[in-house]
Amino acid sequence: AIWRALKSMSGPRALHNAPFMSGRKYYKEEKDMRILKRNLAFMLALVMMLGLMVTANAANVEDYKDYNDIKFVEATDVLTAIGVLEGEDGVFYPERVLTREEGAKIITYMMLGKDGAEALSTSAAPFNDVAANRWSAGYIAYCVSQGIIGGYGNGNFGPTDTLTANQFAKMLLCAVGYNVNGEFTGPNWEIETSKTALTEGVFDGNLGANFADGVERQEAALYAFNTLTDVMTVNYSDVFGAYYTG
Repeated sequence: AIWRALKSMSGPRALHNAPFMSGRKYYKEEKDMRILKRNLAFMLALVMMLGLMVTANAANVEDYKDYNDIKFVEATDVLTAIGVLEGEDGVFYPERVLTREEGAKIITYMMLGKDGAEALSTSAAPFNDVAANRWSAGYIAYCVSQGIIGGYGNGNFGPTDTLTANQFAKMLLCAVGYNVNGEFTGPNWEIETSKTALTEGVFDGNLGANFADGVERQEAALYAFNTLTDVMTVNYSDVFGAYYTG
């Protein structure tokens, strides 16, 4: 399965992302440096995936004891192989719903790679309910610094609260450059997130799901895989008031 997945990553859309890594003109230095770092990180993740083609001992989805219960095998295979997702004692638990802090970990691993993510730490509590020594504090702090998450607005993040599919899609879309214009904030954030996620193909392969519900681990694997392989990184033009990919 992983060979098929890696082959799909060499298609037109994956290649189309490559030229966006250089030669861009930016309007705001601080904002654009953040976006550039995101693009470089996601390209690094793609390179890591392609590198697995010559890695003989990469983790395999078939190693999970509950392999037959996994619906999105290809996505789970790839996300497992690059170290973004892992099981517990050889079990993947595909239908287990993610928490918000688990979502932050996945995004961080996607952007920094396993080694970079595991090296993170923070000396200050990112939220009132996330102590600096909590296992997820580094991931949450990193996502905050990249403008990917912002908590509930009352100083709390709710690390163990259920992560919905729309919330996870928002994190993925922010990671590739969306929400610079604040379209995923305010009372209509869920509608706007769902609309963009559907348009960009984040939810492809699971369109019958209720995206307001908690996101299962296997669904998160699918949405992350779709984002890495099919969703273009974007920049926002203040001049034209629109996102662009090149």
